[in-house]
Amino acid sequence: MSPSPANVETMTHSLLSKLSSRSLRSRMLMVFLLLLALIVVVTLVTVQKATYQHSTGQVRDHAKTSAIVVKDKIRNRSNQLASALATLAKDFNTKQLIAGGRQDQESLLSALKNHQRRIDADLSWVLDENHQLLTVTTNISTPMPEIDFPKKTGITWQDIAGRYYLLEAVPVRFVESSPKVNAWLIAAVDVQRLITQELITLTDMQVSIFSPAPEGKLIASTFASPVANVLQKGPLTWTEELQQIWLPAEGQSREYIYASADIGNSPDGPLKLLFATIADKAYLSYNSLIGQLILILVIAALLALTAAVIISNGITRPLTRLVNVTNKIRKGQYVEEVPKSTTLEISSLSTAIDEMQQGIKQRELEIQQMAYFDALTGLPNRNQFNNQLQQALTQHRPVVVLMMDVDRFKDINDTLGHGIGDQLLVKIASRLSDIEVDNLFVARLGGDEFGLIWFGDNSSTPKRLASQVVDVFKTPFDIEQLRLDLDLSIGVAIYPDHGDNPSTLIQCADIAMYSCKGHHRAFAIYRPELNKYSLQRLSLMSELRSALAEGQLKLYYQPKLMLADGQVSGAECLIRWIHPVHGFIPPDQFIPLAEQTGAIRDVTRWALKEAMHQQQKWSQAGLSLNMAVNISPLDLVDMQLPDIVADLFSQYNGNQGGLTLEVTESAVMSDPDMAIRALEKLKSMGVILSIDDFGTGYSSMAQLKKMPVHELKIDKAFVLDLATNSEDQIMVNTLLGLARHLGLKTVAEGVEDASSLAFLKRAGCHKAQGFYMSKPLPAADFDMWLKNYPESSS
Repeated sequence: MSPSPANVETMTHSLLSKLSSRSLRSRMLMVFLLLLALIVVVTLVTVQKATYQHSTGQVRDHAKTSAIVVKDKIRNRSNQLASALATLAKDFNTKQLIAGGRQDQESLLSALKNHQRRIDADLSWVLDENHQLLTVTTNISTPMPEIDFPKKTGITWQDIAGRYYLLEAVPVRFVESSPKVNAWLIAAVDVQRLITQELITLTDMQVSIFSPAPEGKLIASTFASPVANVLQKGPLTWTEELQQIWLPAEGQSREYIYASADIGNSPDGPLKLLFATIADKAYLSYNSLIGQLILILVIAALLALTAAVIISNGITRPLTRLVNVTNKIRKGQYVEEVPKSTTLEISSLSTAIDEMQQGIKQRELEIQQMAYFDALTGLPNRNQFNNQLQQALTQHRPVVVLMMDVDRFKDINDTLGHGIGDQLLVKIASRLSDIEVDNLFVARLGGDEFGLIWFGDNSSTPKRLASQVVDVFKTPFDIEQLRLDLDLSIGVAIYPDHGDNPSTLIQCADIAMYSCKGHHRAFAIYRPELNKYSLQRLSLMSELRSALAEGQLKLYYQPKLMLADGQVSGAECLIRWIHPVHGFIPPDQFIPLAEQTGAIRDVTRWALKEAMHQQQKWSQAGLSLNMAVNISPLDLVDMQLPDIVADLFSQYNGNQGGLTLEVTESAVMSDPDMAIRALEKLKSMGVILSIDDFGTGYSSMAQLKKMPVHELKIDKAFVLDLATNSEDQIMVNTLLGLARHLGLKTVAEGVEDASSLAFLKRAGCHKAQGFYMSKPLPAADFDMWLKNYPESSS
């Protein structure tokens, strides 16, 4: 058992009475022991209080963390319901059953019950567009509650027949693109199935849930029934602060610590979560620590007493040699034997210690310079940037954070050398420091990344501030007879709109900065959807390869029409990604990700193989169709592409001349020599080559003459308004004339009306495609369209 503070004080007084003496040594020991006893008691009391407060804070934090865990678990269950309902709502068969729900309720009810079992729900029902009940999976004596669907957000609870349920509802639109809601699908899970013993394992606390105040009725609990009955009677205080209650446990009444939190919403208000744990268990570490602390203080007191005796015995040791020892220590040298001290030359010792202090102070200044300033530019570094931002936030004033880096700075380093790169960074730092904006803090965070903090004073706006930074870099940089034009990417985050702590603001500014890249924007202000898009991009980058293996990618086919005779000559193969969670993902989102990760080669190989396989099926059915496949710039400069095409030609006999590869102008211009070699080899194999989106790139006429291509594809930007826009008509006539002089065929995409089609035919365009003829279709729908095409065209 550890000694108490009273026992320590008693032993100290007993020892003092034994040491009572008139000698200097005895008096020194008595004074020392009195001071030691006072220090021990004060330390014990102070540490005890601080430790108790710390333990209480840990318990409180544990309860808050437990609340987050439980909320996340229930929110995940709610999201699962919503996702499953959303999938069901888009199912064509389900829409048919709902549309005929009044006439055939039995089929609708059977499908609804099957889906309820799959999603492990307790209750499901369907409402029509007027919120009238179509069918429900369980017989309930009371009417189904009314729900304000547009306002339902987050975790939602509903009292149904005296029981609370976790509820999710999704709209059903018979036409997906229509804003009209034709019906509602609702699913619910009994709250008692959500509050399980698993939560005790996750939170290490007992979890209970109560109905909204003022009724406060216990709905579900991980406590055993006897304890839950006592807990129901209360009284309870609903607050996040720790409270105490006595409950039965292990055959006796024990003190529990509890805290509460709101969870979700219901028509009567938020439900209440209550987290409880036995007080002795919560403060176990505190009780153990106090006992150990008392023991340590007693041992320390005894050791200190021994040290006091030794010190008092050596009080007359000479100090002269200590001065030399101190000087050696100041220089970083060490001695094996410490000399005996004397009572003389204390002044010399003070001088030596003062010199030591000055040396240490100087080294601290040097260390501080290294720790808080950038060695190359002299600007504050990341550490000081974070500290400055933290201090700014404590003032609760508007703060703007700008994260900036230089586009293609790595190319400058690799091409001109790191010496030029360092000089450029110094000049960038100088220009940033010279920006004439009050309350602006500039730092170099590392590499070519800089950070700026502006303390808002209503003299500017975040957008104007970012524009001022961009303007500073409009003038080129002159370095060693080189003139360098720089492009910037700047991300802007604002306190308190985008975050209330440094890490969140910096993260938001970084996300905004990286959103600029690839979009030719100098700066961007953070928006929540950027964060969601960033997270989704990371997820899709890792899922793209598995999507190929799991068959999530599909080819859709858009017909190409010969304008001379109106016959269908072929189809463009367009990739569609139907993600099991995110649904349809547009190509302009996942194709750049595939190019970044290198997965584009696998995607291209799959698309070519799938296109040729489908072409062979149509050929066997008597249809001779040319298949056009888009090629990425990475594919074009990869000399393996001709070998891949040759292998596929040997696998699918008779496809030579039936394959068109569409490449963009920018793809050819990224590496003209390599691209032209690849195109020439493909052309020699019988592949038809087409320049896609012609007119929107930057290829020169000299390069265009060298390209071994067969046709130009006029971009839809010039075709969509062709019937009414005279400028587009002039541009299309110009492009068609250029193609004729070069001996190239022409294809126009984006045809959406008969007038545009007629204009293209008159102007001499060879082929056309667009929604006027048909949108991209799956293979089966494309077959059906071909069968009906002569009728629809007439």
